[in-house]
Amino acid sequence: MADEKVLLDYEAARGMEKEQAAFYYRGAAEEVAEGVIFTPRQGNSTAFVCEGSIFMVDTSPQWYVQGTIEGIRTNHSKAPVDSIVYTHGHIDHVTGAEAFIEEAAAQGNKRPRIIGHEDVSKRFERYRQTHPWQNFINQVQFNLPEGIDAFSTVPWIDPDTVYTKELFVDVGKERFELYHSRGETDDETWVWCPGRRVLCTGDTFVWATPNGGNPYKVQRYAMEWSVALEQMAARKPLHLLPGHGPAMSGEERIQDALLSTAGFLRSIHDQVVTLMNEGKWLEDIIREMEMPSSDKPWLRPIYDHPEFIARNVYRLYGGWYEGDPANILPAHSEDIAAMLVSAAGSEPILDRARKLQNDGELQLACHLVDFVRKGEPDNVDAWKLWRDLFAARAAQEESLMARGAFHFAVSQAEKRLEELA
Repeated sequence: MADEKVLLDYEAARGMEKEQAAFYYRGAAEEVAEGVIFTPRQGNSTAFVCEGSIFMVDTSPQWYVQGTIEGIRTNHSKAPVDSIVYTHGHIDHVTGAEAFIEEAAAQGNKRPRIIGHEDVSKRFERYRQTHPWQNFINQVQFNLPEGIDAFSTVPWIDPDTVYTKELFVDVGKERFELYHSRGETDDETWVWCPGRRVLCTGDTFVWATPNGGNPYKVQRYAMEWSVALEQMAARKPLHLLPGHGPAMSGEERIQDALLSTAGFLRSIHDQVVTLMNEGKWLEDIIREMEMPSSDKPWLRPIYDHPEFIARNVYRLYGGWYEGDPANILPAHSEDIAAMLVSAAGSEPILDRARKLQNDGELQLACHLVDFVRKGEPDNVDAWKLWRDLFAARAAQEESLMARGAFHFAVSQAEKRLEELA
């Protein structure tokens, strides 16, 4: 996987200082309540110690799972793992399962049962079919170095116990309630332990603007997500253990976190649907809607972006057509750019882009340069300006996902300039 610096940058982008991020990566397992061992790593995991058995919620990713196991075994419990629940099938939450299975075999213990929603295996199959694409798009999203091909190398261990809507599991004398809801993914499970008032949210809560609009990935479900958060709040949890970031304790604060996040998602969803019902197309919807406040520490747009969530709501109800008939069965964008540049000339377009750059209008400047770099692919000045514009945008952008695209544009420009030198 990526080197530590890249991974620390990734977690720091979720709102943590580098020192705090380093703690979570090298992080010790901490007991947040009696017998509840929370290990905050790249993907958090939780071990519930239940009278001689352990109930695990998520595993950490493959590249950190040995540290997770050692943290539990060294300081907290030697009990065998009875069950592992996948909150969803993302790589940073499930790919440590193999290590837990191997540990059980080495100690002569029963193989842990793996529990997940019925759609988890469908996700794993999609990853197996598209792993080169998954490797590539994650390099772009997270600005990872080339050659990090995690999706080709990790073990995808399918659940052997699946459910559809809800499942109650008893380990020792402890009951665990598993509930399905679509949100960031279609295979989500959130876990409620009523006896200890502990809620494991998975990525339904991650100390950042909800990942409800990821421009690189498949459909998200903002309304169902908000309903799930409200259902969690109704349990009155005393401890919230998120998919990423630190644990949260205190009923009042947790209520605020869950319900404000639900309201954030519901506001975006309802505004988009209302404007769609007025006959508005996507471009005007984005311009006219009012994004909800993100001033809470758990709502900062440091990972996803509210506009991305709005676009995903539109995609869910309206498909990909954004209202421009020229984009139904369109010409290739490079052919369009070549026609425009041949008609107007590249220098006037680049001059206007430089003026916009000087005026701080980087977004518009990028659109103009895009025509020239596509219409005249050997234009060195266009590629240099393209590189500089996106380097500037990356430096000032808060959203990690947007920065990933901007950094990729810079790297592509640098490669092209090397070819043209």
